[in-house]
Amino acid sequence: MDKDLLIRNIEKAAARIGRKPTPVCIDAGVGRQFLSDLRRGKIPSVAKIADLAAYLGVSVSDLVGDARKPEEAPDLLACWAELNEEGREALLHVAQGFVNSGIYKKSDPDAVDQKEA
Repeated sequence: MDKDLLIRNIEKAAARIGRKPTPVCIDAGVGRQFLSDLRRGKIPSVAKIADLAAYLGVSVSDLVGDARKPEEAPDLLACWAELNEEGREALLHVAQGFVNSGIYKKSDPDAVDQKEA
């Protein structure tokens, strides 16, 4: 876990709701020292991160930085936005077929696509 990224994401999420990070940590029940401890290298429990995420209205992945951002797939999102419900169902069906086939599925999240290799 990248502690600096976690801190930045907490600060951004707190700013989105118009709050400072320390009062957010207090109100979320994770404690006044949460960010200070994190900066000093103390690894927080998953439960504390989950409590903070719930209070901020984001996912744990959003806070720790694992969430995929929409800018990673702008072409696909642009297509999705143009489709009606029937088109969206068809696109999901095709995508699920790709996943189920295993041909296009990455075996390792950090692996390079076979088509790229």
